[in-house]
Formats: sequence, C-alpha cells, structure tokens
Amino acid sequence: MATSDKTAIRGIRLPSSLTARIFGILVGLAAWMLLAAVFPNNLMPFPLETLGLAWGLVESGVAWRHLGATLWRTLWGFVGSMILGTAIGVLMGVNNYSRRFFTPYVVIGLSIPAIAWAAVTTLIFGFTLMGPVGATVLTTFPYIAINVWKGVESIENDLVDMSKAFDITRPRMLARLIIPSAAPFLFSGFRFGLAISWKIVTIAEIFAASSGVGYKLMQTYQLYQFETAWAWAILFIIVILIVEYGFVKPLERRVFEYRRDADFALLG
Repeated sequence: MATSDKTAIRGIRLPSSLTARIFGILVGLAAWMLLAAVFPNNLMPFPLETLGLAWGLVESGVAWRHLGATLWRTLWGFVGSMILGTAIGVLMGVNNYSRRFFTPYVVIGLSIPAIAWAAVTTLIFGFTLMGPVGATVLTTFPYIAINVWKGVESIENDLVDMSKAFDITRPRMLARLIIPSAAPFLFSGFRFGLAISWKIVTIAEIFAASSGVGYKLMQTYQLYQFETAWAWAILFIIVILIVEYGFVKPLERRVFEYRRDADFALLG
C-alpha cells in the first residue's frame, strides 16, 4: 500500500509533494538573493527586479514573438526526435540485425556535442527552421532510441511466442503488445526527449536564428545587458514549468492511471 502523501504544516495538511516543491522554490530564491547581494546589480539582479523586467518584455509584446518562435522549433524538433528515436528503438529491440546496424549511429549520436550539431546544421540549412530542428533531432533521438530499445527488450519472450502461435500480424502485435508493454520506457523517452529539446533549440538559435530565446540571450549578452538576459531566462523557465505541470504531468497521470497502486508522487 502506498504511504500517505500528506504533511502537516501549522495545522494544515497539504500534499507532501506540494510542500517539497514550495520548499525547493524558497531555497532557490534564497540562494538567488544571496548571490545577487554579492554580485553587481547589473550582472545579477534580485528576483523581484528580474520579474519586473520579464513583465516589461511581456507587456511590450517582444516576449510573445521570441517565445513563440522557440516553442515552434522545439515542437518540430521534439516530434522529429520522437518519431526517429521510437522507430529505431523498436527495430533495435525486436531484431538483432537492426540492433547491430543502428548501434554505431546511436553511439555516435550520444558522443557528438549539441553545439557541434548546431554549427553543422547552420552551415547546411542556414537561417531556416531546419537549422534548430535538425540539430535537435540529431542530438535527441539517440536518448529516446535507447529508452525504447530497452523497453522493447524487457517484453516477455513468452508473450511474443504466444502471439506468433496465434498468427497475430506484426502491426497488431506492435499496437497491442510491444507499445503497451514498453509504455513506461516510451514515456521516459518522451520526457527525456522534451527536456533535451528545450536545451538544444536554445543553443541552435544562437547560431541559426534571428528570433527566439537563444537569439535574444546571445544578443543581450553581446550588448552587456545581463539583467535582461536574466529576464529572458526567467520567461523561458516559466514556459517550461507551464508545459511540464499543465501538459506532461496530466498526461503522465492518464497514461499510468491503471497503476494506481504505485506511488508515483514519490518520483516528483
């Protein structure tokens, strides 16, 4: 039985996961204020000042254009990574020949740094959508492929043999056995791929874009507007948190609804 997920604070019982998040945020803000007190204000402003600058970017309308551009590139890069990584992972899990064939590509993909892919795709595609998207796909798909590969490998051989004995077609076996059985690994790859995609798109925008959060971060850095760079970073973090807790978390609960006995709150 799952342990109770409640914590009492001053007579009020709240979910311990919520109190842990609140405590983590407070610790982070305290550390930020401590550092801001040490460094010059133009280099590291205090949290309230940064939020004020961020709100100014939103009010002026500048934030919407650049955040929208980054989100659009992240979406396409992530979708491409999931399609390619899932396809390769499934093939590596069900077929030894495919595993041997794709393993060198996965290893190479894991080894090459994201900044190298960003530079290469910029040279190939120039300042187009394909620059950041291509860098994201090439950097992210190996991580997704490994998760899916191990998930497919974990499937019971007896289930596969039984499906073959009943002449189940491969597409039906894939849809009814392989993908559902590997669902936890698929979702792990989903979250991992999304987290990496945010980072790669931002890096690629430094090289291959005239819009986006990465572009603005580099621009403010070159103009020595460090406080504005912090404001852009805060806006980006807020967007990531909205996607995480407004979309990914509800999707996780829905996907693993059948596993109510497990205490997934312990995983954050």
